[in-house]
Amino acid sequence: MNLNNQDKIDVNQLIGKLQKSDKNYADICKALKAIYWVLTPLYLIMTIVFYIDTKEINNMLAGIAMISCFVIFLVILNKYQKEYNGVDYSLPTLLMLKKAAERYQPFRPESIWAIIAIILMDIGFYINSFNKIDFLNFHIYSGSIIILSIIVGLIIWYNKYKPLRDNALASILEIEGE
Repeated sequence: MNLNNQDKIDVNQLIGKLQKSDKNYADICKALKAIYWVLTPLYLIMTIVFYIDTKEINNMLAGIAMISCFVIFLVILNKYQKEYNGVDYSLPTLLMLKKAAERYQPFRPESIWAIIAIILMDIGFYINSFNKIDFLNFHIYSGSIIILSIIVGLIIWYNKYKPLRDNALASILEIEGE
């Protein structure tokens, strides 16, 4: 299927692509949730053991920051999985397309929670490496990894999800223009 804006968009084909993409996105969220369900209790146990062994507050604070990060990601992934699994394609076409266009934005208001989780992860990693690595070097490396991750995510969005969003928006304009 060619989803270029130059072609007249077949809404039925677009809906089929959206259904496939929604299922794929929900499956990705489910897989990532499984990973976080393993990491969260594992990190909790490690935090408790390290604190008992060392009695260092830094170990406990780093663990709390990481566990908080994991819990936030679990909540976000759970919300997205429910959202993508619960898409109602029986809604009127215009409403369904508007919701699809909103779903496939690269940044959404709840993205702030992901940013908070990433900051907590950065704090946790930094506390764990305190006195082992220079503050500036640590943040240059971790900041570079975060920025690279965002760039890779945007490239994936641009190639995979932006065409869906663009075609949903074009279909909305076409329907509203009638």
